[in-house]
Amino acid sequence: MRELFELRGADPELLFSPYCWRVRLALLHKGLDFHSRPLRFIDKEPLSCSGQQQVPVLRDGDSVVHDSVAIFQYLDRAYPERPLLGEGTALSRARLLERLVFQAMRRPLLKILVVQVHAVIDEADKDYFRSTREKALGATLEAFADPEAGTVQLRQAIAPLEAWLGEQLYLDGDSAGGSDYLVGGLFFWAWCLGTQPWETDSNVGAWFQRLLTHYQRACGPVKRASALAQG
Repeated sequence: MRELFELRGADPELLFSPYCWRVRLALLHKGLDFHSRPLRFIDKEPLSCSGQQQVPVLRDGDSVVHDSVAIFQYLDRAYPERPLLGEGTALSRARLLERLVFQAMRRPLLKILVVQVHAVIDEADKDYFRSTREKALGATLEAFADPEAGTVQLRQAIAPLEAWLGEQLYLDGDSAGGSDYLVGGLFFWAWCLGTQPWETDSNVGAWFQRLLTHYQRACGPVKRASALAQG
């Protein structure tokens, strides 16, 4: 059985990593079953099989792959039916879209979500999360957090997606594909943390709801952080 090592909150069923959600959506696209191995931030030993310390990690028989984009490419090689990214020009375009959109959206979402992540993780993770993120951000979590500004910036960043999704149902066309999952992981990140900083009745909102509905029909309800946990 395939194993997906992924990030969890204090509640083992609260899975919020955008990178891990990419892989969950990709595995569903391929029709592949897997066993979830939810880990705390400080649970590094189980990841030693991958030669590094970050999730997601997919173990598929003798193959161990880390990094969400590398996992997509592995899945396309090992299971060529229903390609995620394709090859050649198609692969290059998908990776360009992922890079541009992810970089535009990640920092605004961090402004919205960083304090919420700290609120929902296990007590044993809190010092690690705070020290590593504050070092990377150059500020305390509370000083960096600015949900109002982050929401404004995010809506500016997703304006091209809003226009694109006004012409077709998914980023990849009439049906969801690798580009939708690479970008959609960010939306699952926010949604699982109990936040939706985009308009429900927008093209982007309808697109995300299609992804979420498809996933939940196949895999069951997605755990969300409670309002109390966000406090």
